[in-house]
Amino acid sequence: MSEQNHSWTRDLRWKSLLKQFLLGGGAITLTFGWYLLAEGEWVEFLSNFTVNGILWVLIGIGSGMLVEWLDTKIPWLEAPAKRVVVSLVLMVLYSLVVAMLVLFLYAGLVYGIAPLQALRNVGYTFPLTVVLITLFVGTFLHGRGFFLAWKASFKEAEEHKRAALAAKYEALKNQVNPHFLFNSFNVLSNLVYKDADLAAEFIQQLSKVYRYVLETQQQELISLEQEMEMLKAYLFLLEIRFGESLKVETAVDVEPTDAVVPLTLQMLAENAVKHNIASKKQPLHLSITRQNGTLTISNSLQLKGNQ
Repeated sequence: MSEQNHSWTRDLRWKSLLKQFLLGGGAITLTFGWYLLAEGEWVEFLSNFTVNGILWVLIGIGSGMLVEWLDTKIPWLEAPAKRVVVSLVLMVLYSLVVAMLVLFLYAGLVYGIAPLQALRNVGYTFPLTVVLITLFVGTFLHGRGFFLAWKASFKEAEEHKRAALAAKYEALKNQVNPHFLFNSFNVLSNLVYKDADLAAEFIQQLSKVYRYVLETQQQELISLEQEMEMLKAYLFLLEIRFGESLKVETAVDVEPTDAVVPLTLQMLAENAVKHNIASKKQPLHLSITRQNGTLTISNSLQLKGNQ
C-alpha cells in the first residue's frame, strides 16, 4: 500500500474517532448535564463533555474489538441467543471498567480526589448510566450484526444455488455432447475387435458415468467419495482414449463429511483435455490432489493452437 493510501486510511480513522468523540460527548453531556448550561457553568460543561467524549471513544473501540473477537468464537448464525448474552455481559463489564478508570483519572488529575471519594461523589448514578447506555447501544449493534450476518448467509446460499444450477447445466450439456458420445463409441468400436474384456470394462465405466449424471442432476451437493468414484470412471475412459498421451495422478484423502457440487471434478478434467494438446511426444499431465483441505485439479499448460 502506498504512503498516500496510508495517509487516507489514517484520515478516515481520525475522522471516525472525532465523530464518535463529538457525538458521545455531546449526547451524554446534554442528556445528563444540560443544567450546567442553564446555570452558565461552561467550564464544568466542557470538562464533562471532554470526559464523556473520551469515554465514548474508548468504549466504542473496545466494543468493536470485542465484537470482532466474538465473531470467531461464537458466530451469530450458530448460537444467536448465546452470542447476545455473552456479548452484552462482556460489553457491560468492559464499559464499567473503562468508565471507572476514566472517572478516577479525571477526579485525581483535575480535582485531586481519591478514587473512593470520587466514587462516593457520583454514587450509583454514574455506573448505572454507563450500564444503561451500553445496553441500549449494544442492543442496537447486536441487532444490526445479526441482520448483516443473516443477510450475508442468505446471499451466500443464493450464490451457491446459482453456481450449483450452472454447474449442473454445464455438466449435463457436456455429457450429452455428441462429440463426447462419438469419441466414446469410436474408441469402443476399436476395442471390440482388439480386446473384448477391455471393451466390456469400457462399457461398464461409460454406463457408470451416465448413470451418475442421471442420479445426481437433481442434487445440489454430493459426497466427495461418490464424486471421486465417478471421476475414476471418467478418467478410465479418457486414459483408454488417449493412451500414453494422457498421464493422470490422483492423491486425494476423502473425509466422510466432504461434499462437492455434482460433476465439478469431471468438468475440470474435461476442460483440461479439451483445451490442451495431448500426444505421445507431448503428453498431457493431469493431477488431482488435496492439501490442507483444498482439492486441486491441475494440468500441464500446452494449449491448442486455436486457443
